[in-house]
Amino acid sequence: MRPLLLLLIFLTVAPAIAQNIAREQPAAIIGSVKDNAQNRIPGIHIIIDGLQQGAVSDNKGNYELTNIKSGNYILEISGIGYQTIKETISLKAGQRLRLNIVMAETTKTLNEVVVTGQHSPQSARNSVYKVRTIDKKRLEQQGANNLQDVLANELNIRFSRDNALGTSGLSIQGITGQNVKVLINGVPMVGRSGVSNEIDINQININTIERIEIVEGPMAVNFGADALAGVINIITKKGTGKKLALDFTLQEETVERHYSFFDEGIHNANLSIGTHITNKFYVQAEGRINQFGGWVGDTASYTDRNRQWLPKKQYFGGALMRYTAEDFSINYRVDYLNEVISNLGVINDLDPNREPFAADREFITHRGMHQLQADWQLGKWLLNPVLSFTDYQRGTEAFTTFVESELENNRREIQNTFYKTLFFRNTASLNALSWGSLQLGVDASFDQGGGSTLSTGEKQANDIAFFASSEIKLSSKLAARAGVRYGYNSLYTVQPSPSINLKYDATAKTQIRVGYGRGFRVPSLRELYHEFIDSNHNLIGNPELSPEYSHNINADVTHTFSGVNLTTAIAGFYNHINDRITFFTPQESNAATTYFNLEEFRSTGATFTAKWQNKHWNLSSGATYIGRYQRLNAEADVPGFIFNWEANTVLSYKLPVWQTTFSGFYKFNGPLRDYRLTDPDGDGESSPELVGIDGFHLLDFSINQKIGASLSCTIGARNLLNVTAINNSTSDGTHSGVGGMASVGYGTSYFLRINYQFKTNK
Repeated sequence: MRPLLLLLIFLTVAPAIAQNIAREQPAAIIGSVKDNAQNRIPGIHIIIDGLQQGAVSDNKGNYELTNIKSGNYILEISGIGYQTIKETISLKAGQRLRLNIVMAETTKTLNEVVVTGQHSPQSARNSVYKVRTIDKKRLEQQGANNLQDVLANELNIRFSRDNALGTSGLSIQGITGQNVKVLINGVPMVGRSGVSNEIDINQININTIERIEIVEGPMAVNFGADALAGVINIITKKGTGKKLALDFTLQEETVERHYSFFDEGIHNANLSIGTHITNKFYVQAEGRINQFGGWVGDTASYTDRNRQWLPKKQYFGGALMRYTAEDFSINYRVDYLNEVISNLGVINDLDPNREPFAADREFITHRGMHQLQADWQLGKWLLNPVLSFTDYQRGTEAFTTFVESELENNRREIQNTFYKTLFFRNTASLNALSWGSLQLGVDASFDQGGGSTLSTGEKQANDIAFFASSEIKLSSKLAARAGVRYGYNSLYTVQPSPSINLKYDATAKTQIRVGYGRGFRVPSLRELYHEFIDSNHNLIGNPELSPEYSHNINADVTHTFSGVNLTTAIAGFYNHINDRITFFTPQESNAATTYFNLEEFRSTGATFTAKWQNKHWNLSSGATYIGRYQRLNAEADVPGFIFNWEANTVLSYKLPVWQTTFSGFYKFNGPLRDYRLTDPDGDGESSPELVGIDGFHLLDFSINQKIGASLSCTIGARNLLNVTAINNSTSDGTHSGVGGMASVGYGTSYFLRINYQFKTNK
C-alpha cells in the first residue's frame, strides 16, 4: 500500500516540479536574415519590444537572442535599405525558437549601419564613435564626377588644389592630408606621396562606391599611423541579390561655358556587370572612362593650349569575385587606374623656317590595388583576415610637339616615382558577450619606394603592430571602449597609442559621447628622402625629422526630437600635435624648400548640425568654428588661436507623383589664416608672418528624374556663384594659382547624367 501511495504522490507532483524546472530555463531565439534572393544580410537589428535586449546579424546574416523569459513578445527587425518588420512570437520556458527572417528592400533609410572602427557592423546610433555616412543616393543626386565634388560640401573638410600637377589635397579638423587615413574597404591607399600620405581622392572611381564613412579624430588604435586627423573609409559596392545585374552611367558636363563632344568639357562613361554563377559564387567587372578637357583660366597668363586647369584622362578598371558559405566568405577585388594629365606648353613660332612647336609634358599615373578579404565565423569568434598589394607608379614624360602636323618628337621620361606596399591585417572579434565585446588584431605594412624624386637608392619602411580593444557595457545606458596599439617600425622607435571612448544614453532620444585618443605618426619615405630639383623646383626631404605625437579630446551630444524627425548634434574637439611635419620655404634665392618639425600645433573647434526629414523633404545643415595655433619654433612664438567659420546645407524635395527629386548643395568656407616662417631679408633670421586665403561660397543644384524602374536622369549645375580664384598669400602661386590667387573652381558648369540599371533573376 505504501509504495502505491508514493507512486500516486509522485505522479501528481512530478508534472508541477517539471514545469517549475522548465520555467527556470531561459528561452532563446536563433535564425538568419536574408533578402528575397536568399542572400544573407549582415547588420540587421532584431529588437525585443519591451526588453532592453537585442542582437545584430553577423557577416553571415546569423543572429542569436538568449536568456529570454517565457511570454509573448513583438520582435522589431530593421536595417538600412530594408523595410521594418514586426513579428509577434510566443516563447515557452527552455524553448529554442528558430526564426528565419526575409527582408524586403526599400529606398528609405531606416537605420544607418556602420563598420569603420567597429567590432562588428552596428547602427550609427549605437556606435561609440561619431560616424558620418554619405550613401550612394547622395552621390547620384549630386551628379558627382569625383569624390571632391561630394566631400567639398562636408563640414570640417577642406581642399587645396595644385594647378601645376593637376592634383588636390584635403584637410580634416584643420589638419592637413598627411594626417588623414584614406581607406578602401578598410585597406590603406597609396598615392604619389606614399602610403596614406596626401592621397588624391580624385583618383578613385566614384561609380564603384556604395557609401563613405567619415570618423573625425585619431583612430590610431584601429588604423595606425596617419590617422591623427581622422579616417575616410570608402566602401565599394558588393553586388546585388539578383542573378544578373547591369549598371550603365553616361555623364556629360561643361567646364564653365566650354563643351564639345570628345574634347572640351567632361565626358564620363561607366559600365558594371555582375552575376551569380552559383548561389555561393558571385563575379563582377566594371570599367570607367573619365575625360576632363581642362580650363583655359580667367587671366591672360594662359592660352587655349597652355591651360590653368590641366586636361586629364582617367581609365579605371575593376573586378570582384566573392564566395559565400554558411560560416565563411572570401572575396578578391582588384582596382586599376591609368591617369594622364597633359601640361601643354606655349607655341614657339619665332623661327619662320621651322614648323611651330611646343615643349609638352605628361604626368602619368598607374596604380594597381589588389585586396583579398575573408570573414570566418569560428565558434563565437569572427575572424577577418585582409591581404593587399598596391603598385603605384607616377612619371613625368617630356616631348616636343609640332603643332601643324601634330607630330611628336623626342619623348623621354624625366621624372619617376614608385611605391609598392604589401599590407596585412587580421582581427579576431568576440561579440554578443554578456559584458560587451572584444577585438584583438595585428597588422603589418611593408613599404618600398624609389625613383628620381627620391634620393639615390630604393627606400624601405616596415611596420608591424598589435592592437586590442574592448567595449564594455557598464550599465544599460553606459558603454566604454578602451584600446591600445603598440608595435615596431624599422626607422623609428614606436610609442603606444591608447584611446578610450564613452557613450551614455541619457534618454532614449539623447546620446552623449566623450573620447580621448593619442596619435603617433612616423615621417613618410617622401618626407624623409624627397629630392626634386629642376629649373622650377628645389625641394628636398629631411632625414632628421622626428615623429609626430598627438592628443585628441572630442565630445558630442545628439538628440532626436520625437514626432518631427529632427536630429541635432553639438560636437567639439581639441587636437594637440607635437613635432608636426610641414614645409619651410626660405625667401632667399636658390635656397631649398624642405620639411621641418613644428614645435607645437593645436586645433580646436565646435560644430552644430541638424537633420530633418518628412515624407517629401530632407534637410541637413550645420556650422563649425575651427581655430588653429602653431608654435613655429622655440624663438618664433605667435599669438593664440586663429579661427574660421564653415557652414553647409543640403536640401532635397521629392515630388512623388512624377518621381522627381530637387536637390541643393551649399557650403561656405571662411577665410583661412595661419602663420608661416619667412626670411624676407635673406639673412637666415626667420620670423612668423600671417598668411592665408580668402573665404568663398559653393552652390550646386540638381534635378533627378526616375523613368520607370530601370532608368534615371539627373541634370544640374555646379558652382552657381561662379567662383574661380580667391586671394592667396600662402605662396607665390606656382602650384596653387596665379598672381597671389588660389584656384578653387572653373566657374559655373552644367551636367547631364543618365543611369540605366537592369536586374533579373532569370
